[in-house]
Amino acid sequence: MNIGIIGIGNIGSMLLETLQSKENFFYIINRTREKIKKYEKIENITICKTIKEVYVNSKYVFVAVKPQHIDEVFKEISEIENDETILISTAAGKEISEISEKSKKSNVIRIMPTVISKIGKGVTAITFNNTIEKNIRKEIVEMLKPLGKILMLDEEKFDAFTILNSSGPAFVAYILESYIEGAINIGLHAEDAKELVLKTFEGTIKFLEKENIALNELKYKVSSPGGVTIKGLYELEKKGVKGSIMKSVYEAYLKNKIL
Repeated sequence: MNIGIIGIGNIGSMLLETLQSKENFFYIINRTREKIKKYEKIENITICKTIKEVYVNSKYVFVAVKPQHIDEVFKEISEIENDETILISTAAGKEISEISEKSKKSNVIRIMPTVISKIGKGVTAITFNNTIEKNIRKEIVEMLKPLGKILMLDEEKFDAFTILNSSGPAFVAYILESYIEGAINIGLHAEDAKELVLKTFEGTIKFLEKENIALNELKYKVSSPGGVTIKGLYELEKKGVKGSIMKSVYEAYLKNKIL
């Protein structure tokens, strides 16, 4: 299968490396050629000089450029006389109707992956324009399976999904960092603190999944009356940490709505 990728940044490179297989041939382009030199000698990857070269050689073309460059990419695509290629956008906040209008192409799909899809543990949302036939939909879902779970999602829910899934790793990293630095503050070495915090979070998630219990039930399981855990939880509540996290999610959601 011939796959094009326009923009080899965080998401573009993740798609390229995760979808690599002997059955797939890639046509790629990036504004900064220096960033894609490492792919020059890979047999099934062709580095292209123009967007048109990527587009006309590919059955599916992922557009994974930065928001400030995406409209000019769509403009270039609109000038290509080819209605067979399927356009797949990873852009946050860009609806199918807008993409179709700017690219002058009707075969448009939106997906919303995340950087953790690189290890096959992500959730990728997907929605199709109504011109996309069932056999194509099935083929695309099959193609994307190396990214992890593929979730069919109504387009109106994409903004909320983007914040929880695509932006989520950054929020999680911030919380992990806070606990690691808190552990360093009470005497642990940085590497020991990082390992302990990461294992604790990983183990907690697996425990919740396996035991299928509510989050508050887990809190009560490890909180003794007048003990250290409830004291720590009290401090988090007193400082409004939960509210701050909820507010950060909401503000990110509002920002995504105006992109």
